[in-house]
Amino acid sequence: MKRFFAILLLSTVFSPLWAQQVTDVSFTLRNDSLTISYSLDRQADICVRVSVDGGHYTPPLKGLEGAVGKGIKAGVGLTVTAFRLPEISGVDSADLSFLVEADDGAVLIYVNDLVFRMMPVEGGSFTMGCTHPKGERHTYADELPTHKVTVNSFYMGQHEVTQKLWAAVMGENPSKWTDNDSLPVEQVSWNAAQIFVARLSQMTGYRFRLPTEAEWEYAARGGIRSHNTPYPGVNSQMWETCWYGGNSNGHSHPVGKLMPNELGIYDMGGNVMEWCSDWMQPYSAAPQNCPQGPRSGENRILRGGCFNSPTWGCSVFERSWYLPEYGYSYFGLRLVLDSVEHEEE
Repeated sequence: MKRFFAILLLSTVFSPLWAQQVTDVSFTLRNDSLTISYSLDRQADICVRVSVDGGHYTPPLKGLEGAVGKGIKAGVGLTVTAFRLPEISGVDSADLSFLVEADDGAVLIYVNDLVFRMMPVEGGSFTMGCTHPKGERHTYADELPTHKVTVNSFYMGQHEVTQKLWAAVMGENPSKWTDNDSLPVEQVSWNAAQIFVARLSQMTGYRFRLPTEAEWEYAARGGIRSHNTPYPGVNSQMWETCWYGGNSNGHSHPVGKLMPNELGIYDMGGNVMEWCSDWMQPYSAAPQNCPQGPRSGENRILRGGCFNSPTWGCSVFERSWYLPEYGYSYFGLRLVLDSVEHEEE
């Protein structure tokens, strides 16, 4: 196993919560005419979803007018209107609920009574490997040489897989830290992650998988929106984006409580290490297109550092690896989708 660290804690936890942009949502339905009202605290792209069954929201609705779409300015009592909206035709207004949200392109995935978000990651090219040398002591040979990599577009989980989602799919929770089901699931082996992914795919009709190592690093860097920082996030301090040895108190934390990176993805540095699909192998200097890693090996890749990692252990290019049949309290996972189309029955 590659280097793992434990650090005594000398700082307090700083955990800013993100303010909700959309508030005061209400609607009226008269005959076939729909009016939705809401307030917005800062400019955003806005989409509207509807639920007719008490919780499962549709993809963003089309055929709407008013304060919906690109670049909606902040305001109170903003309105969206529609006439003869097919998604609500014949539905009693008591069974309707509308979700007005900042449109980040996310796809909502439902499993029983819970929902999670898959964020779009537009494909592109980047320099993979240690692009910010950490000094002779902390720059490792396995992070070099840097090399150009191109990846296709994909969707990545906005959060690490939570204990609640794992239990909903697997019927049990293997984690060490269990006081909150919004904590990332841990003590998960690579092999167990494959079973989870297969069952989740069967339950939802989407083909989930683990990210490749290249996809993981590309997304952690911020994709095409990258600011080329050594840690996930936009010009931020470590304690604002990562649960690591300096602020975690030696345990994992509920997902999504710190700042996201440029793609709106949380906790890509610290909290728990995340399994990738690849077998471990040394880097090559040759350019690569959608690398999948070798076909066989001994250890599988882990990325992102964990709650006990030092600062450099949470960098976007830090690599770790371990045997696929073992899981520890700092091993978790994050999901990827190639497409948001359902599989054919």
